[in-house]
Amino acid sequence: MIIVRSCQILLVTVFVGGCSSDQDDAIQPPLTLNQLRGGIELEQRSSQTVTAQLDSTSRRRDIITEHLRLLVGDTSIPAIACYSSLANTRPLPGLLWMPGSPNIKEDLMYPLDLLPRWAEEGFFVMSIDRPFHGDRPGNREREIRQRGWPPVFGDYVADLTLSLDYLASRSQVDPERLGMVGLSTGGLEALVVGALDPRVKAVVCVSGQLAWPQVFATDAWKHIFAGLSLADSLVAARTPGPQALVCFTEQMPGLGVLDAARVAPLLAPRPLLLLGGTNDPLVPVASARATAAAAAEAYARAGVPQRFAMELEPGRGHAFSKKMQAQVLAWCQRWL
Repeated sequence: MIIVRSCQILLVTVFVGGCSSDQDDAIQPPLTLNQLRGGIELEQRSSQTVTAQLDSTSRRRDIITEHLRLLVGDTSIPAIACYSSLANTRPLPGLLWMPGSPNIKEDLMYPLDLLPRWAEEGFFVMSIDRPFHGDRPGNREREIRQRGWPPVFGDYVADLTLSLDYLASRSQVDPERLGMVGLSTGGLEALVVGALDPRVKAVVCVSGQLAWPQVFATDAWKHIFAGLSLADSLVAARTPGPQALVCFTEQMPGLGVLDAARVAPLLAPRPLLLLGGTNDPLVPVASARATAAAAAEAYARAGVPQRFAMELEPGRGHAFSKKMQAQVLAWCQRWL
């Protein structure tokens, strides 16, 4: 079993006062793209040219690995790209791969070896360090404390969109065959980026199906937000999960749009695969199933139910098993 390190969202904030006692139990209306952009405070894109500076390159058999930096204005985004010499004969499908958080891009290289192995399967694969991760400037916890998690997540999405710009510009990549695969926090990123960017033709979300009502109906929220002073205060007060969710959404208004069950339907009719484990302490079965149910309904309405699939591996925790890896590969080979 290959375990991806925890995707715990390291939030630090201050719990001030109480929370509203009223909770709206009504089913929320369908999410719009504008609401999603607004919830994560994603700014309107301006015309920006993404260039790259190659720091190093290496070769193992016919697999080329590049360590590079994507340059956009004053921003430098560390990245790794892997592809085979097959790209010299024809453009390859491009995949943006993202690990969990606080993981960095190298975690997809060692010990998982995911990027090189996928390059061997004929994909051009790339991963980046999110803002405030790895060697990038700033402190993730401080940013979240000052601005809240949804806007910081919006920073992640902005850089991933720029990464897609670069991926599509490579001569070795077929820009009409772009996909995204994410693990844990990266899985939620894949859903959001895929929803917002029509260039993404197929999406895989592994253990990122965070549907907040279902998360807060179990103890999962206590694990996800462990160390957050708001969560600690609520746990100490023995606050029921549904009421804790009210407190969280008051403190972080954009949290409601970063709900996988609301985002996933926006991907229809593009192929979407959801994977997870039945023993995941961070993504309860009910959360994964709520996301799947919402997606299945959207794909049925679009007339393409075959483009959606979900499977929970029995007994599996917050992990990316060999079985899951094979399923993801087969999905991407089928649809890209």
